[in-house]
Amino acid sequence: MTFKEAALEILRKEKRPMKPKEIVELALQRGILHTRGETPWYTLSSHLYTDTKKNGSKSPFVQLGKNLWGLREWNLAVLKDTIQKEENLKALEWHKARSEIQRSIVGDPIKVDGLTYAPLNENGVIYLFAKLASKLGFIVEAIQPAFPDAKARRRKGRGWEDVWIEFEYKASSFKAHRHDPSECDIIVCWEDDWPDAPIEVLELKKHC
Repeated sequence: MTFKEAALEILRKEKRPMKPKEIVELALQRGILHTRGETPWYTLSSHLYTDTKKNGSKSPFVQLGKNLWGLREWNLAVLKDTIQKEENLKALEWHKARSEIQRSIVGDPIKVDGLTYAPLNENGVIYLFAKLASKLGFIVEAIQPAFPDAKARRRKGRGWEDVWIEFEYKASSFKAHRHDPSECDIIVCWEDDWPDAPIEVLELKKHC
């Protein structure tokens, strides 16, 4: 029995749309198809596709979805129902894929060389400060993981004074993190929301 003959017999007995792999598996189990190929379902899929393209409406087979096949002799309502289910499934998968896309969120546009958008977190503040440090009169000597975040020097008169810096996205986070003001000289932040801060606050937003 040929691949197409086996497919025709299986589909008539099962009376439901099927994929080539399922058709081949049943045909092999029932002993109506014999093949030594490693991927006989690909062979069947090729035969079915070629038959429908070559014979058109005279082909007994009809493709109902992505690699899903049925028989033209079936009730038209069954075919339409199957096609509709396939379309609904595709639409559901498309919407699911769209919902899983990770959308990036950026800050407001700013005019700083090498940085297009305003920072949204402390790391962004550190990077922005590095871009503006020279313009603001700072030389950074060290960045450290412990409080305070950085040791720098700031131009003062004819020389450079040493200063300790803590980076925060919002100045008030300094207080929320319970840092000791006596151990730090400047809070460098994007947004100064701490008007009565006990130490100097440098708001980078004003310099962009």
